[in-house]
Amino acid sequence: MPASARLLIVDDEPMVLDLMTSTLESVGFETYRAKTGEEAITLMENEPVDLAILDYSLPDMSGRQLFDMLRSFRDELPTVFVTGFPNIEEAVELMKLGACDYLTKPIRPPLLVSRVRQVLELSHLSKEIEFTRNRSQRESNWLPGGYLAGESTVMREIEEKLQNVIRHRDATVLLTGPTGPGKSVAARSIHELTHGAGQPYVDIDCSTIPRDLCESELFGHEKGSFTGAHKSKPGLFEAAGGGTAFLDEVGELPPEQQVKLLRVLEERTFKRVGGHLPMRMRARVIAATNRSLPEMVQSGRFRSDLYYRLNVMEIRMPGLRERGADIAMLARQFLDYFSNRYDKSGMTFSDGSLELLATHSFSGNVRELRNLVERAVSNAHSLTVDLEILELQTDRSPETPAPNPTPTAGAPSETTNLAELEKQSLAAAMESTGGNKTQAAKLVGLSRTAFLRRLEKYGLS
Repeated sequence: MPASARLLIVDDEPMVLDLMTSTLESVGFETYRAKTGEEAITLMENEPVDLAILDYSLPDMSGRQLFDMLRSFRDELPTVFVTGFPNIEEAVELMKLGACDYLTKPIRPPLLVSRVRQVLELSHLSKEIEFTRNRSQRESNWLPGGYLAGESTVMREIEEKLQNVIRHRDATVLLTGPTGPGKSVAARSIHELTHGAGQPYVDIDCSTIPRDLCESELFGHEKGSFTGAHKSKPGLFEAAGGGTAFLDEVGELPPEQQVKLLRVLEERTFKRVGGHLPMRMRARVIAATNRSLPEMVQSGRFRSDLYYRLNVMEIRMPGLRERGADIAMLARQFLDYFSNRYDKSGMTFSDGSLELLATHSFSGNVRELRNLVERAVSNAHSLTVDLEILELQTDRSPETPAPNPTPTAGAPSETTNLAELEKQSLAAAMESTGGNKTQAAKLVGLSRTAFLRRLEKYGLS
C-alpha cells in the first residue's frame, strides 16, 4: 500500500463528505473532494488517484456512469461505492463490473478506514503478483531480449529494489551505473509498474539538448518568448502529465538549469519560458547518469542540493561482467529475437561460441552483447552461430580494447586457443584473490557453481 495513498471522495451530501474526508485524513490519507460527477472527472484528469469512493446517487449522473468514466482514465482504479439505499442485486452487479467494495450509509468511520486499507492492500498485492508472474512478457515489450532478465544474485536484488520503488510512486529515482546496462529499460519498467499504460512516459537526453534550448525543452515556452518561438510548446514536465518524466544523462545539465530543476523538485511547480502562470508538476521524476555525481559535487560541477533531491531512491544498474551468470540466457534471448527479425528462425549457438561470450570483457555491457549477437546473426551463413563468426564480431567490437602489439611476459600469444585463455583467466582470478573461490568467481563474472565447474574442467581445483 502506498505510504500516503490519494483518495478521490465523491458525495453530494456535505456532512457525509466532511465525515469521510476528516476520517481518512486523520489516519494519514490524502484526499480530493467532489460533490458532482463533473467535479470528480476534473480531479481525475489533473490529480494522481489511488482509490475512488463514489456515492451511487449524484445530482448530475449515477455512480455507475461515473464509475465507467473514471475507468476510462485508469482501467484498474480500485473503487468503493457508498449508498443510502442498499440493494443486494445492485451491489452484486457493481462487483461484477469491477468495484472492490460496497458500503452503506450511515458511514461508520472505523469500518470505512478498515475497508479502504483492505482494498489498497489487495490492489498493491495484485501489482506485486503481476510483477513476478509477467516479468518475461514485460521485458519483451521494452527491448528485444529484455535487458532486465536474469537469475544472477545482483539482478534479483535489482528486482527487489524495483518492487520497493513502485510502492513509493512519488519518490524521485536515480539510476546509476556504467553505459549500456539498461538504465532506460529500468526507467520504463518503473513507469509501467507504477502507472500501467494509462499515463504518459516522456524522456529526454540531457546530453543532446543545445544549451540555449535546455530551459524550453524542460519547461516549455510561450509563443514569441524568444526568436524562433512561432508557437507555444509544452516541455518535458508538462507533457509527462501524471506519468513519468525521465531525465537521461542528468549529469550533463548546465549549472543554470540545475538550479531550475532543483526548484521544480522542491516546489512541484514550473513556468513556461515567457509564461506567467505557474503549472503544477505532477509527474514522477526518474534521472539516470553514467557519471559519478558525488565526484561531480566535490569538483563543483553538480549542485549538492540537486544531487540529494534526485537521490531519494537510488538503483545502481550493474555492468554485464557483474552478472556473468546471465550472459548465456541474455544471448539466447537476443538470438531468438534477431533470428526471427532476419528470417533465420531456429538459430542456435555452438558450445564454443557461448564459451567465448562467457569470457568476453563486455565493456559496453548488455548493449554491446545485443549488438554483437545482431551482427553475428546478420552475418551467419547457417543456423548456427559458431566460434568463427562470433570471434569475427568480437574482434570488430569497438568496446573491445585493441590488442597490445608487443606481448608482455606471461601474456597469451595470438596462437593461444580459447580454452587456454579461459584457463589463464581463472588462474589469474584465483591468484589475485588469494585462492578465495567466491571472490574469484565474482571477479570473472560467474556464479560460484559455474566457477567451480570450470576450475575442475581445467584441473585448477
